[in-house]
Amino acid sequence: MLREDLSKHPLAKTIEAIKAGDQETAIRCAQEIWDEGRPLHDLVGDMCGLLVTYIADKLGEEAVDDAWRYVGEQAWKPVLMSVKEQGTDVLVQIYAAFLRAHGHDFYVEQDEEKTVFVMNYCASGGRMIKEGKNDNCSRHPMNIGTTKEAHSWSFNQKEISYYCIHTPLWMDILPREWGWDVFESTFGRQFDEAGNPVNEPCKAIIYKKPRS
Repeated sequence: MLREDLSKHPLAKTIEAIKAGDQETAIRCAQEIWDEGRPLHDLVGDMCGLLVTYIADKLGEEAVDDAWRYVGEQAWKPVLMSVKEQGTDVLVQIYAAFLRAHGHDFYVEQDEEKTVFVMNYCASGGRMIKEGKNDNCSRHPMNIGTTKEAHSWSFNQKEISYYCIHTPLWMDILPREWGWDVFESTFGRQFDEAGNPVNEPCKAIIYKKPRS
């Protein structure tokens, strides 16, 4: 028996419902597009955090910097450098799309100098803090490593998730090294030790003109 119900993507179901004028089904299937992807999104994020934790356990904490630099050079640099040719207005649009795709709760402020993304809830690193998955919390059996020392690549702070290290590297340090100094990022824990929200958002700034 052919199980089309298992293979058909909710997007296809949504389009079919819209064409058929079935608003209720279209709304339900549109929600399924989002809901269906969340478990995989969260699993991949946790996998990344655990992988760099394993690297740190085997090679030392400095290897976390090396690992994220390696991935950044291979995966992020080609993307960022292609955007550089189009300018920071395009970068703002792409970065906003990234945050929406992650499922962040954020707002954006813009002036003549810069665009500021304020993230009250980060659906990757912030989610891990909320769920107690880092090694500085005992609420979850998962233990994603956090920095034992403050580093330039850890927002100059201790207890930053090894997952979150890619942010100061990819959104600050490496672009500067690559010759496009338009990013600035700051860390906010977003949740306390019990997983309750606190008014400490993460922020990312994209300047319209390079700072150096």
